[in-house]
Amino acid sequence: LPAAGADLTKPPAGTVGMVHEDFSVETVTIHRGQRVVFQNDSRWVHILGAGRGGHIDENSTEPVTAFHLMQQNDVYTTGTWNTPGTYYMTCSVHPEMTTKIVVLP
Repeated sequence: LPAAGADLTKPPAGTVGMVHEDFSVETVTIHRGQRVVFQNDSRWVHILGAGRGGHIDENSTEPVTAFHLMQQNDVYTTGTWNTPGTYYMTCSVHPEMTTKIVVLP
């Protein structure tokens, strides 16, 4: 079927994109004090939040407030990541859609 609607905007460099049922990268590596930007560059709805396997942890310690409905071309910027470690973001609509965020000192 032909695509419905205008052409989608590709995420700028350094932004995590979302294809049909996956993130554009498996791992995001940042330094303490940075943020992560997500952009829906697909025609699918995604609901993002901290967690894995489609299970959003609304009580997580990550700088992600609740969950975010990502419609076509929506952009979400997390809060500042201040604690080094490994964290995860997932999509509750697509449980296989999880990306790892590694925060370096």
